[in-house]
Amino acid sequence: MTRPTRAPARRPTAAAPLTLAARLLQETLRFQQPPDALLAEAFRGPQRVGARLRHAMGDALYAALRDLPRWHWLAAALQGQAAAPLDVARYRTQPGWCDAVMRLAWPAAALPALADADAAAAAEVEALQARAAGVPLADTPEAVRLGLPDWLIDRLRDQVGAEVEALAAALRQPAPLDLRVNALRAKRSAVLAELQAAGLPAAATPHAPWGIRLPARVPLQGLEAYARGAIEVQDEGSQLIAALVGARRGETVADFCAGAGGKTLALGADMRDSGRLYALDTVARRLQALPARAQRAGLTQVHPMALAHERDERLQRLAGKIDRVLVDAPCTGLGTLRRHPQLMWRHHPDSVAELAALQQRILAAAAALVRPGGRLVYATCSLLVEENEHVAQAFTAAMRGDFVPLDAPTLLAEARVTAPQALVTDGYLRLWPHRHGTDGFFAAAWQRRA
Repeated sequence: MTRPTRAPARRPTAAAPLTLAARLLQETLRFQQPPDALLAEAFRGPQRVGARLRHAMGDALYAALRDLPRWHWLAAALQGQAAAPLDVARYRTQPGWCDAVMRLAWPAAALPALADADAAAAAEVEALQARAAGVPLADTPEAVRLGLPDWLIDRLRDQVGAEVEALAAALRQPAPLDLRVNALRAKRSAVLAELQAAGLPAAATPHAPWGIRLPARVPLQGLEAYARGAIEVQDEGSQLIAALVGARRGETVADFCAGAGGKTLALGADMRDSGRLYALDTVARRLQALPARAQRAGLTQVHPMALAHERDERLQRLAGKIDRVLVDAPCTGLGTLRRHPQLMWRHHPDSVAELAALQQRILAAAAALVRPGGRLVYATCSLLVEENEHVAQAFTAAMRGDFVPLDAPTLLAEARVTAPQALVTDGYLRLWPHRHGTDGFFAAAWQRRA
């Protein structure tokens, strides 16, 4: 889909950080670029704003997005109004809402950086937040308490019941930094020792055999382990999906919706840089960085291929020949709200239904590549049953026995995953932020009948 031309964000000056922050929130809610891209664009070029203020502004923007219903409700209350249901379209056309929200959401830890740039603005923020602290919150609507849209609360409650409050709280927290150790370059124990010796509080992830977790933001580019390709940024849940594929030496494997290639690199490491690994995607620009990433990781058998659509004629020569196919399907991304909180406002019930239909088409197209006896894995980073179990069940029924469901705990145990039973619901890999500390993921696996 062609996206409308968008004017670039104006270069910031230290004199107007709140104005810039409000504009960044407004641009984020247009859903043309994610917040990290907008932040990078806003500060590109001559650096007239210090790193401290840039980090503070990023923290404030994400704080606003993670708890937008609460800030919206407080902004209305402070104006003596009853808050209407949050409609992000108002934020695109009425910048005053964005300005009020950014002032309310500005984290206390980021106030010194704001004060250094604009003492008067920092004083205004402190005064407004002091007024907000006196507003009673006992009878606020559920969407305000949980920080989620009403429609999403209803769907999640249907799936997790009373755990919905714990899930909502987990989704409002910043995600940790998970790393995957590249088995071609190093062992996890050695990299752990290296990071700990550098003063970083690194620990092994609880389930993924190659994972390392750091609790805070770390500039990876300055780490020697990153420079030599020994580590990649990858959520533990994403690592577990790659493990479910079970790629082996000498096989032919396809990552059907490869994107930037994080799972592709994990599959290549499992294959020990042997065989042939296709990275397929319908958006060519997503694959642009993959060759350089593969080279840094020591992978020579990765073959990016940009497709026109999921039934591109070039796939015909691969039909029935691939040992293992991973379908990391496009989805709402609602399992990644810790990292991408804007997504809860981008989607709605109609977009969920549209994506589920697309997911079924993509899964059927990818299945045609699997050889007899080969494995197919379908995965999303969504929390919703409509994109997950319902798609998997519909596919199984449509295949009429040609694809036999596989038991996820068995596959994970074969991949040396720790405590695989704790990660599974009804035979599927099912990860929840409040239960597992990962992003929300789903995966189902099948074997094609020989």
